[in-house]
Amino acid sequence: MEGPGPLARLARLVVPVACPGCGLDDVRWCEACEAPWWEPPLRCETGAPRLDGLAPPLPVWSVAELDGPAHGVVAAWKDAGRRDLGALLGPALERAATAVAPALGPAVASAPVAVVPCPARAAHTRRRGVDLPLLLARAAAAGLGTGGVTAEAVDALLPARGASRGAGDRGRWRAGPGRVRASVASRGGPRPALLVDDVVTTGATLARAAGALRGSPLVPVGALVLASAPAPGEVLRVRPASPSGALG
Repeated sequence: MEGPGPLARLARLVVPVACPGCGLDDVRWCEACEAPWWEPPLRCETGAPRLDGLAPPLPVWSVAELDGPAHGVVAAWKDAGRRDLGALLGPALERAATAVAPALGPAVASAPVAVVPCPARAAHTRRRGVDLPLLLARAAAAGLGTGGVTAEAVDALLPARGASRGAGDRGRWRAGPGRVRASVASRGGPRPALLVDDVVTTGATLARAAGALRGSPLVPVGALVLASAPAPGEVLRVRPASPSGALG
């Protein structure tokens, strides 16, 4: 296999590139660190204790476990300016949404699914130059569509007043629930909602998002994230839907 050409070598001298998962030079990401993003999604809510109080329970799927190379990839995409990693992570979440679509149950047949991103702070979006949660929501909506479920990304939530995603999970939890945009709160009858976020650790952010939607037309039926903190017990992979279409 031929190596990079002279222009590519020069560009890498000016702006070095390396795999964010393992540090391998001269590649945006390597095959080994890309591999987890092609795996079937995992059921992961049992490792997120803040979700235990939700009724009905909220099923949560993740593409990868938040450790090792996957952690490095997500961190580089969010906080190190590696926007090129969206070409890896967006399609990964889209494939996961396609896999999850049959498991969302009969509720998604009643109305188009609203794919709702857990919002980043406005300051973070300005710093990044792009709304990363909304990008994920659009990818998930496209994946649900491929899976036969009509869906659209709906930017329904605003961060809680005083909440800071950079303040740590505990601080975000104490900040209280987020807020629903007025335009969404007054819109039509009930419809199912799939929450989307980059990662889940304790589940505090997803619990706050579900709490904010309570009483609105959007009814959470599940959540999908890029990566989840490894749980002490077994993490279930997506199971085939039962004949009724409900979760097995």
